[in-house]
Amino acid sequence: MKRLITLSLLLLSAFNVKADGSLSPYDLGRPIGWATVEGQTTGSNDENAVVVSSLSELNAALKTARDNIKKDAGYKMTIYVKGEIETSSVIYLQDSKNITIYGLPGSALINKNRDTKSSTGILVIKRCENIIMRNMTFKSAGAYDIDGNDNLTLQSSKHIWIDHCDFQDGVDGNFDCNSQSNNICVSWCRFRYLISPKAGGSGGSNDHRFSNLWGGSDSADDDGYLNTTFVCCWWDEGCRERMPRIRFGRIHILNCLYSSSVTSYAVGIGFKARTYVENSVFDFTINSSHKVWKYASTSGQDDHSFIFKGCQGISDTKDQKQEDYFIPSETYAYEAFDANLVKEAISNEETGAGATLDIKEGEPFTTGIANSDDKLITRKTVYHNVSGKQVSPLTKGVIIRTDIMSDGTRRVRKIIR
Repeated sequence: MKRLITLSLLLLSAFNVKADGSLSPYDLGRPIGWATVEGQTTGSNDENAVVVSSLSELNAALKTARDNIKKDAGYKMTIYVKGEIETSSVIYLQDSKNITIYGLPGSALINKNRDTKSSTGILVIKRCENIIMRNMTFKSAGAYDIDGNDNLTLQSSKHIWIDHCDFQDGVDGNFDCNSQSNNICVSWCRFRYLISPKAGGSGGSNDHRFSNLWGGSDSADDDGYLNTTFVCCWWDEGCRERMPRIRFGRIHILNCLYSSSVTSYAVGIGFKARTYVENSVFDFTINSSHKVWKYASTSGQDDHSFIFKGCQGISDTKDQKQEDYFIPSETYAYEAFDANLVKEAISNEETGAGATLDIKEGEPFTTGIANSDDKLITRKTVYHNVSGKQVSPLTKGVIIRTDIMSDGTRRVRKIIR
């Protein structure tokens, strides 16, 4: 069994420490969990960089990547999105691999269409492999139940890392996943609705602020797929349901924050979902109308299992109906921190969830990810006390050591002298 490392409560005061100038001490700067299983998720390794600032430039870059992959399977591309780019229909990243997309600070992909189904949605990633997207903001027109498109849809793709993205006001959903997608990590992302929902849609819901649908149908051929790790994500104000709503997948929800005052239910446990919710915080009024979890099946079948462990807002609990329990530590190694630390870490305006990364135009940011310990060396080590002040490594008492590794990732541990 792989080890589970729980960080000490004594790290509480170190949230604002930026050991490399950009990330929270709890942010490893690399994909974890399912995105590291059965292969690696490395994106482009920051090769072949282009900067796009218009829809035509973005579409041209995506086409170039797709065409070059057909000629050379090892081709890589890095795309920096600069400024706000508006679309009136879905943008497709498809039949491609080895791509990293960065949103530069202040950038966004925007679609203001709400009323016509075919004109809604922002981005679909389809039949792709080894894709990284970081620091991208998605702004749509607000929830309206017309079976429209999502801010981001993931289909038939594998080894995907979506990190530090901000999803706002999806017409149908903020970020959905289906069609046998697999090996996914969603980290430090923020989901929210700032625009009031529109009533009267053909789907029947007058408040369709349903954030994340993982598996589109009980009858879909997704058994064994949709395996995803959500880590340090924030379901913020306006989210009503589907945070996420799960079918089929083995889903790990780790150190996440739920704070929407309009929550109907947070985690939807659906057909053949195997869900492990760990050290997460449900920071909203919880009663019969505002639930932490709900069993949600459209077919009436109730095969499922779930475990809630170490969370705030719900006691440790589990339930099993035919499906075996999914225990993440039996599949991959990971680090967790105590639920008492989650709210301050995730909601931090400088280093928390959302598009908070300080990415510079054309500069490498995710080069050389390694998902194992092989051949990694320590590039730099810094020490802080529990108040966040940098100190000498010989300082007496409790100090926090942060090792910055050769692949840009970091390892944090407590030292008592």
